[in-house]
Amino acid sequence: MNSPYMGNFRVTQEYKGTAHDGLDLVGIDSKEVHSTVNGTVQIARWENPDNHSQGFGQFVAVRQDNSDDWYYFGHLSEIKVAVGQHVRITDVIGIEGSTGRSTGSHCHYCVRTGGIRGQHRNISEISGIPNTLGIYDDGYRESKNTVSKNVTLTIDGVTYCGTLTSQ
Repeated sequence: MNSPYMGNFRVTQEYKGTAHDGLDLVGIDSKEVHSTVNGTVQIARWENPDNHSQGFGQFVAVRQDNSDDWYYFGHLSEIKVAVGQHVRITDVIGIEGSTGRSTGSHCHYCVRTGGIRGQHRNISEISGIPNTLGIYDDGYRESKNTVSKNVTLTIDGVTYCGTLTSQ
């Protein structure tokens, strides 16, 4: 499972395709939002600088390396990265919030091909986060200098499972 949180989080809104193009997630152990991919920050700003109550509010979009997939992290209370910055899995990119069109603190997590609205992909299938309301543990464990994460990767129909450890 690959979530933007380290540890426990709650799914509060399911992926419903065009009706809701991502998952709404609430951090339980931490409100820090982490990059779920290695990539370059394409957007890090208010969706509408003139009206902060619209859309994603403050959000970050990261284009995954060697891909046309853009990962979105919306409704942040604080942005911790800048456009053009290269981020790696587990890097903190923001703090969960309730900016934009939001009814409470959470992170809207979705992926769009080419960064184009309407070109959404099923983030539940991509990330392994169940498309079901509930509390989950994404497997992140942090020590002083080491971060370990259980990962599942499917390439050309073959699924690989293991533990990713970075320092």
